[in-house]
Amino acid sequence: MNPVLDWHYKIGIYFLSILFSMEVYAGEKEIPAKGFTLGIQSSTAGISLESAYSIGSRVNWDKSDLIKGLGSISFGIETGPLSNNDIIIAPKVSYTMNWFISFGASMLYYTDFSKGSLRFRPEIGVSMLGIRIYHGWNFSVDKYVSLPLHNRFLAISYFIPI
Repeated sequence: MNPVLDWHYKIGIYFLSILFSMEVYAGEKEIPAKGFTLGIQSSTAGISLESAYSIGSRVNWDKSDLIKGLGSISFGIETGPLSNNDIIIAPKVSYTMNWFISFGASMLYYTDFSKGSLRFRPEIGVSMLGIRIYHGWNFSVDKYVSLPLHNRFLAISYFIPI
């Protein structure tokens, strides 16, 4: 078997094991949550911004309104690296699960309005109180199109409940 694919399978199994272990906390009171997620990403390609509307459920710390855990699906948009001369945007759909350890996945379509690229992005990081710090990898899903994008990046985002 290809060693690179073997590594990807191991990461996939690890994410699934985390997902199923989250059911331990299902006894806590879940509260429907809606809000905006705002973030900034940094890579060797430059700085990018993200904004999304998120719908899901949250669990608060006992006797407070502070977020303990959050799972949500988000619909939003990202920019390409702001240091680039061309404007690059990416409509996206993502799902994240945040309970100290944060993981998620996104589908994005990066375009500069003359060409585009569909990307899948797994993400893993840490989160607390609505703040999420994570690392993401962009993988091309369709025919590879050369756009000045980041393939790996570090990001921070904040969930603002409404």
